[in-house]
Amino acid sequence: MLASLNHAHLSFGTQEVLRDVTWALQEDECWGVIGRNGAGKSTLFKVLLGELELDDGTVVRPTAERGIRMGHYAQDLEPETDGSILEEALAAFGEVESLQHEMRELEHRMAEPGIDLEEVMNRYQKVQEAFDRNDGFTIRARAEAILFALGFAPEMLEKNVHELSGGQKSRVMLAKAVLQGQDLLLLDEPTNHLDLPSLRWLEGFLNDTKATVAVISHDRYFLDRVATSILEIELGRSRVYEGNYTEFIEKKEQELEIAERHYERQQDYIRQQEEYIRRNIAGQNTKIARGRRTHLSKLQRLDQPLRDRRKIKFQFTETQRSGDTALVMDDVTVGWDGQPLFEPIDHFQVKRGQKLAIVGLNGTGKSTLLKAIAEEIPFITGGARLGSQVKLGYFDQHHKNLDARNTVYQQIQAVIPMAPKQDVLGFLAKFQFRGDDVDKPVTVLSGGERARLSVATLIREGVNLLLLDEPTNHMDIHSMEAMEDTILSFTGAAIIVTHDRYLLGRVADSLLRVHDNKAEFREGGYEEHQAWVDLDIGQEAEADEAEEEKPKAKEPSKPKETPKPQASSKSAPIDKEKQKTIRRLERKVGEAEAKVTEMEGKLAALGQELAAMDPTDWKAFNEKLEIQKTLEMELAYAMTEWEDAQNALEEAQKA
Repeated sequence: MLASLNHAHLSFGTQEVLRDVTWALQEDECWGVIGRNGAGKSTLFKVLLGELELDDGTVVRPTAERGIRMGHYAQDLEPETDGSILEEALAAFGEVESLQHEMRELEHRMAEPGIDLEEVMNRYQKVQEAFDRNDGFTIRARAEAILFALGFAPEMLEKNVHELSGGQKSRVMLAKAVLQGQDLLLLDEPTNHLDLPSLRWLEGFLNDTKATVAVISHDRYFLDRVATSILEIELGRSRVYEGNYTEFIEKKEQELEIAERHYERQQDYIRQQEEYIRRNIAGQNTKIARGRRTHLSKLQRLDQPLRDRRKIKFQFTETQRSGDTALVMDDVTVGWDGQPLFEPIDHFQVKRGQKLAIVGLNGTGKSTLLKAIAEEIPFITGGARLGSQVKLGYFDQHHKNLDARNTVYQQIQAVIPMAPKQDVLGFLAKFQFRGDDVDKPVTVLSGGERARLSVATLIREGVNLLLLDEPTNHMDIHSMEAMEDTILSFTGAAIIVTHDRYLLGRVADSLLRVHDNKAEFREGGYEEHQAWVDLDIGQEAEADEAEEEKPKAKEPSKPKETPKPQASSKSAPIDKEKQKTIRRLERKVGEAEAKVTEMEGKLAALGQELAAMDPTDWKAFNEKLEIQKTLEMELAYAMTEWEDAQNALEEAQKA
């Protein structure tokens, strides 16, 4: 075991951050750590790193004393050297660098007169063996290769690390963590400053590395590609799920459905008991009624599993229906200081209801184009015009539609000044602004809170052409999913600039790629044009070659007839491997069916036991309810296993 937390509790003042968190990191695992902003994910890492101490529970830390080589990345890390990019990356090998330095000193000493040469040579041999054992001769090449993969050109490696932008500095610190973490990597939001080629390299690296990885991320596509297990932190508690993010969502939905059934059953039971108590508390059955009242007072009440705790419900209301064409651009290009960033787009239309995503590397002009459409800056050439009855709304990364003088409540009230207070409060509650949150000044809001309030403002204004510049930045996964649902249900047109591949895959029905000073359009979404969007030129070329190699329609030199079956003394060869697979799957289906039947039988028997129980024996009754809850969850998993096995069997039989 590399590291672990066991029943961990931690509070900051009156705020309980971690409540009974248990987690173990074994060899050859890749954990995705997820949860809402502020749920305690980064706090978890700080406990493992020794930066915070638990109030209760135990922690096994991944220390160098235990022989664990660990790398850690967080966005607020600062360089430890005052040297070049390469020197900062090589600082990951502090021990190896010290060994190399000692080797150089020993080499100089060998030439000095009057020294004990044998003693120096023995020491040199030991240091050289340690240097070689730590792959000292390859560290420079490894560091350079990782820096190149993260977007640094060879000529940049000698640049001082303190002269870099925030995003560049973060990539250097990520490279350093990757070099250090030969046994364990703790990565806190590593994808934030990566373009798509660097992101795809990181995915490949994490899939190939022998190190155990734990990564905090809101990038669901990334989690689907790398995670083998998910640790969810919710309300300070931990839950562990096998599989990637998509598999986690499926299991979470099953759990939610079971929890809803349990809650409804308990509510029905409570209503029945309360009705009995109300009718009999003063009558002949008063003793029984009092007993039931005592039982209800001790009953462990289940929390209502509200689905809107997992998703924020956005809703766009159009002021009016626009014409079929929402936006027209003619001969447009954008740039700065009169210098265009790409060649003019001759003629381009966005239709009502279209969801267009603009993709490409950083600095190619994607956000600049949105600014020009929103009339924030002028086009260098050409122009854009709105369609009939189109009202445009612009969501920018800096949330300029927010007034810094307002509180949260005042921001929305300014849009609808005549609305009743309860209407405004109810509207804000949909965006997780409740209680004292509505009185917060805009200036003290976090990035994610500003994004939510900016969207809320646009919604209340009512638009039918929406420009969204990186709408999911600073949002947690639940907010991202809600934003996607919002865009999908929005009946107007939307133009979206984003690096979020999951959002691209769910929302975009057309793509505009800005690359190599050109803007190119394609119908279809991300999954259809993944290599084109990711700028994976090799993969794109392979796809083109495969298309060219497809047989083309042409006149055959001689028509071919469909061969008729003929009698043969030799039977068709038996596919033993296929038969073996089918038999294995048939056994699996049979086992799954038996498990489902067993679970259903246990639940039916337990239901009869509950019906016959004395409800005043609240302790025994609660114990049975817990058993029922566990059995229902096991039944749901068993049903899923049976369906998966049955589908696999049908596919194998068709093959």
